[in-house]
Amino acid sequence: MNKQFRQLELVLELMNEKEQIEENIKALPVGYISVKQISGHTYYYRQWREGSKIISSYVPEAFLNATRRKIAARKEQESLLRAVKLDLKKALRKVNKERALTKEEVEQLLEQERAK
Repeated sequence: MNKQFRQLELVLELMNEKEQIEENIKALPVGYISVKQISGHTYYYRQWREGSKIISSYVPEAFLNATRRKIAARKEQESLLRAVKLDLKKALRKVNKERALTKEEVEQLLEQERAK
């Protein structure tokens, strides 16, 4: 029982971590920085895809480094999210081999284990 309780706690922790990472990703800009030379001047644009279209947004040079850091942070968070999803998938397999558990079901199982 104690091992199953630890597994349930791990699943719940991973689910919470996944939600937090997804919230962080939503707050960060998507895309990449594109550099354009126009009439001897350098202009910076943040570009990203929406469907089959590429959308561009001008980035003033004063905000360039901050924008680059935010884009890099988003890529790190996306990489971390992939790793957490993989860990969650493995943990869910250990807890329940028949079906995936929702967060509420995991919390209910934890409460039942704590009551014992």
